[in-house]
Amino acid sequence: MAQYATASELASFLQQDLDTATANLLLTTASGLFDREAQTTFTPTTVTWSTTDANGCVQLDPPYRPVTAVSAVRVNTVAITGWYLRGNLLYRTAGFGVYRGWGWPPDQVDVDLTYGYSTVPDAVKAAVLESAATGYTRPVGSVAMEAIDDYRVQYATTGGVQLTASAQAVAAGYRGILIA
Repeated sequence: MAQYATASELASFLQQDLDTATANLLLTTASGLFDREAQTTFTPTTVTWSTTDANGCVQLDPPYRPVTAVSAVRVNTVAITGWYLRGNLLYRTAGFGVYRGWGWPPDQVDVDLTYGYSTVPDAVKAAVLESAATGYTRPVGSVAMEAIDDYRVQYATTGGVQLTASAQAVAAGYRGILIA
């Protein structure tokens, strides 16, 4: 899993010395949470996407954003040509597979593609740093309140690595339809 900020950047953000192993763990976790919330990644990632729902359609919409390259398209393991990538959609005039109505088995379309951004924007780095900093300073189970007379202690039931509200807002900007 990628990490969108470094332990030294987190130490600067918090203006204190940190345990590097813990900082790296929190930053990796916060980066993964941000990816999931943004529904994308900020490191180019190559995958093979498979579908049996093509049914002769002329357009495919892979569930990855943004699609930056497609290296191969196969229908029932046979490589096909004549497809075009526009934005995040694949087009092919001849269609992907054959329309069979209720025929069986459906054609399987496999697409080898690369998706994700090649750089980490400053806003993403700041969102990850803020979320990791919150987890570092307020871990689950930390003391939330302590009293002296008739000694009592109360532990936090929330905390740990969670995306902050502002990090969620930044992530929301990367979801949905992206114009390339």
